[in-house]
Amino acid sequence: MAEKTKLWYLQNFNMLTGMSPSMMEMLENSTSLHRNLKKEIIYFPEEASNTIYFLKQGKIKIYRLSEDGKTTTLQLLGPGEIFGESAILGQDTHDSIAEVVEDAVICAIDKNDFQDLMAKSPSLTHSVNKFIGFRLRKIQAHVEDLVFKNARQRVTSFLHRYVETFGKQMVDGWMVRPFLTHQEIADLTATARQTVNQVLNELADEDIIKFSRRYLQLKGDLKQLDT
Repeated sequence: MAEKTKLWYLQNFNMLTGMSPSMMEMLENSTSLHRNLKKEIIYFPEEASNTIYFLKQGKIKIYRLSEDGKTTTLQLLGPGEIFGESAILGQDTHDSIAEVVEDAVICAIDKNDFQDLMAKSPSLTHSVNKFIGFRLRKIQAHVEDLVFKNARQRVTSFLHRYVETFGKQMVDGWMVRPFLTHQEIADLTATARQTVNQVLNELADEDIIKFSRRYLQLKGDLKQLDT
């Protein structure tokens, strides 16, 4: 298969649906395409927030690190999402870390160029505003999980969102490939790795899921994870 072009990635980005060919050409000319490997850091706290990132393939983790080294994961992003959006919200520097969880393909654009495009495209402005509102609601739901739910509930709630976001619905349930490590899930849910292992094994014993490092299979519907 021929190498996918930058324009191909942008044209297949849901947020950009409806933009005119001329606007897409302007966007293509303003962006750079990057391929990033797992564990690479895209940005650190206090770095200048002057770039918008379009995630086309892979997964990105957005998290904060406390002075004592404790990690608090805010978001796990997948294909079709943007990050670094604080650059268009008036924030001069980043307050979190963006790390590649699964090998990624990312298109990057300077915030000034992106703001110029938004000014010329009402449909893009509407899509961005809608997306940011949705992102804030997801962060709020994640924070509420951490505050009000016990360890098992945090893990099952995360699995629900993870399957819904990254999974493919099958005739007899859902399938996600690849799956995360137990430590990655622990970091995302503020639980111990041993707790994640226990919850996953309990769900497997209850014949709700089947999992390995390569995949997660949910047998049936998502409601089974609402515990």
